Amino acid sequence: KHETTEFSYRLSPEHLAFQETAIDYCLEVVTKAGDQKKDQRLAFWGTLALMRCVGSSPAAALSALRNRASNEAERLEPQIYDADGDDEDAVDIEPNTIFTDDPALRSLLEQTEALLDVQDPKLEALIRSLKPLINDGANPVVFCRYLATADYVKSGLRKAFPKLEIQAVTGELTPDERRNRVSEMALEDNEKNIQRILVATDCLSEGINLQQLFDTVVHYDLSWNPTRHQQREGRVDRFGQPAELVRSIMMFSP
Repeated sequence: KHETTEFSYRLSPEHLAFQETAIDYCLEVVTKAGDQKKDQRLAFWGTLALMRCVGSSPAAALSALRNRASNEAERLEPQIYDADGDDEDAVDIEPNTIFTDDPALRSLLEQTEALLDVQDPKLEALIRSLKPLINDGANPVVFCRYLATADYVKSGLRKAFPKLEIQAVTGELTPDERRNRVSEMALEDNEKNIQRILVATDCLSEGINLQQLFDTVVHYDLSWNPTRHQQREGRVDRFGQPAELVRSIMMFSP
């Protein structure tokens, strides 16, 4: 049986203010893009890319803002014009937003850094959603979009669940290394018989079967392509799954 649920959470005043500031900044960038269609489209897709990072985690937003470099424009332009194709949606590296350094941007960067020391309502919601599942014996896979978010979530979960085996698999690893990381968790399970949580980006949503080790999928970051959610859930909801109940949780903030 596949049980699908939603888990909503409210942004704190600090996080809501940060998102509003980021939106205002992005609107200003698009407004100042000029009359050239090419410049307008680059500004538009660049700001959308930044907002996806902002919605993912403070760590992803900070990484995207720090990754800016003036010589990245030509490399990123084809990706931006492709909008959000299937392959691009599985890329877990924070985009370079190609914005000019200015006081507003520096202020946004400082605000992002400050959020790392504030309780994150999204991360806390993830922990709340997992606690009853962990108590019920579940072994979840938490899917994020970005490298920085995956590391951020892994760190937060290790603090919340110190007795569980918690690992991350992202695009920083080669395909063989990803398989080895999952295989190592299986070996450790056989030796210690402990519960586990895997934090992954969409590089793992295809190609590696997880049904022998995991029985729950949490969509920490939502994809623009609903098919991506099906691919994520298909890693555990497939032939050979020993659990009688497979769960999937979609997280979002209204």
